[in-house]
Amino acid sequence: METRVRTAADDAEFQGYLAQTRHAFGKVPYDHATLRTHGVTAVAVRGAEVLGGGLFLPFAQHFGGRAVPSGGVAWLAVAPWKRGAGLARRLTEEGTDRLCHEHGAAVACAWTPAPGMYRRWGWEAAAVASSYALNPAELPASAPDFETVLPDEVACARLRRRLAPGWNGPLHRPAWWQGWKQRVTQGTLTLGVRREGAPDGAEPGDLAGYATVTVEPHQPWGVAAVVHDFWHDGLDALPALLAAVSARSPQVREIRFRRSVLPRPSALQWALDQYAVREDGWYPWVLRLLDVSRALEARGWDPQPRGGVGLEVVSPEGKSAPYALTFEEGLMHAQRGSHPSARTVRLPSATLAAWYAGGLPLRQAARLGMAEGDGRDLALLDALAAGPAPWLPESF
Repeated sequence: METRVRTAADDAEFQGYLAQTRHAFGKVPYDHATLRTHGVTAVAVRGAEVLGGGLFLPFAQHFGGRAVPSGGVAWLAVAPWKRGAGLARRLTEEGTDRLCHEHGAAVACAWTPAPGMYRRWGWEAAAVASSYALNPAELPASAPDFETVLPDEVACARLRRRLAPGWNGPLHRPAWWQGWKQRVTQGTLTLGVRREGAPDGAEPGDLAGYATVTVEPHQPWGVAAVVHDFWHDGLDALPALLAAVSARSPQVREIRFRRSVLPRPSALQWALDQYAVREDGWYPWVLRLLDVSRALEARGWDPQPRGGVGLEVVSPEGKSAPYALTFEEGLMHAQRGSHPSARTVRLPSATLAAWYAGGLPLRQAARLGMAEGDGRDLALLDALAAGPAPWLPESF
């Protein structure tokens, strides 16, 4: 009997998919009704049996300072007795194709402990995430010109909009995202800090930073302050914000930053007098360009390099797609179908994705055997992509 990959036909098929997430993860997606409403679902069905599925969430991500239409792959699950049959790839391609055609996504990303599996599909790791823990008793004193406040979401969103373009990966959160996060993270308190002066790009009274915090029991006594969202606009604001987090409860014995809440490396190494920080590595986020031309043209690039170069993108199946790239003043035009020339850089689609996110310079990729081209052209493209570092501070 044929296995079909499609949108869940009814609630019963969606419940069958949820059963597979219990097998795979020991739980079902948080507030899955909201994710189903705002995202795309795909299920693998054979007869009346649901063999797997996934959720695919449309949003925008910042790359090169511009918001690029994107999407995320979440809660991909295949029945244990059907793994290895190619269903995960079929589900991923179905969901990302729909993100591309129905929501205009040019890029897709996912968190995965199995980057090699995604790599075989043309994806690549952009950056590895970490969680961090520190002792609040070892925090440096904060500057006196900061005050702690209880900000609303409008003020927090304004700070995120100001800071997110400085990284490759942060979401331009859709309208439903904040309410969903509040429902799946019970007991959160958002604390902010303000400074007396306003840095460039900020208005007087704007937040210098904010953190969303819960508390958990800490052994042998007290609580840990668990940070779920953490943004600050300068190194001077970091001690003030850490002090606000440690004041979440008089029994705080440890501050824990959940995975990916801080970029890696984090600014802690430049802010702490005593670096007694425990770092625990998590797995990477991976991405793929769903539409190479649109993704390259939607991204922001360094405004200084100008000129052109040929690009040949090689799929995991060995098929080549040529492009002519021309760039000037931070914008790129990518024309499909130009013939390769002596000035053509040849990249696997996975390498292209990692470079796009700022996670793998092409000169380094060439040393690893992951890129081909004249060193001058590789250096030119690396200069074009210089700037924001990769960081995806969202979990989904």
